[in-house]
Amino acid sequence: FYSGKGGKGEGGATTSGGGGGGDGRQPMDTLPGALVRKLKALNYPEIDNACLNGQAYCKIVLWLEEEKIRLYDKIDRKPLREFNKAWYTHAADYAKDLGVPAEGLSERDTAVKLRVLNALVNLAVHDIYRDMVEADGLAVAPPTASAMSDAHKQRLQALIPSVNRLLEAYELPTLPGDALDADTVAALRCIHTRVRPPNEDSRRTPLDVDRLPTGMHIDSPEVRRAAAVLRLLHGLELQQLQVNINHVINELQSLTADPKTDARLGRVGR
Repeated sequence: FYSGKGGKGEGGATTSGGGGGGDGRQPMDTLPGALVRKLKALNYPEIDNACLNGQAYCKIVLWLEEEKIRLYDKIDRKPLREFNKAWYTHAADYAKDLGVPAEGLSERDTAVKLRVLNALVNLAVHDIYRDMVEADGLAVAPPTASAMSDAHKQRLQALIPSVNRLLEAYELPTLPGDALDADTVAALRCIHTRVRPPNEDSRRTPLDVDRLPTGMHIDSPEVRRAAAVLRLLHGLELQQLQVNINHVINELQSLTADPKTDARLGRVGR
């Protein structure tokens, strides 16, 4: 059916429609690689001819509606099957019914055509994924090394017993057996401070808790000191959080920039 749309009519003349003519494909009409991969995942039958030009574009939109999205009843899809000058008007109305912005959709506006098509393909992928989830048709893959929890990334677990013995010697709270690396490093810093207290003659200015900002008005000196210390600890936690965020961003960038990434991982349900 789709391969017959826009085919040769009587006398071998090529029919035209969809606001645009035959196969005069331009470089700007080529689909981005990511969009092509999504169409392949959806098993689009004419992937080799898929582009933003003329009826090839109309066929993709029609196929998405009839085979994947199915927003309209069969009889209401008739305007999308007729590849004539009014097709883009009907396609824009169809996109709006799906909540996809389609202002300016026309044969000549390649940017709008690409944006609308990408949104429709995303909707189709989402619908298929949702149907497979509801039907329990997705197999849960084992987590990869990059998706393991933080507990599996700890590298200082073997030091916890030795660190706890040092903490007990200096009458400091000990670490639990499953302590995070950040807690182990903090305990080592406390031990270092006890082993080698700051030199009073050094140029480092001693920390004055009474001068730390609390961000609020507190009359009680003891409560003000406690609030200042809690705010200081919170700042240290935020600093560590920023370090963790930077680490995650670096891992994501190394993944997305890897040219050896297997595109088949983007298949629906895999």
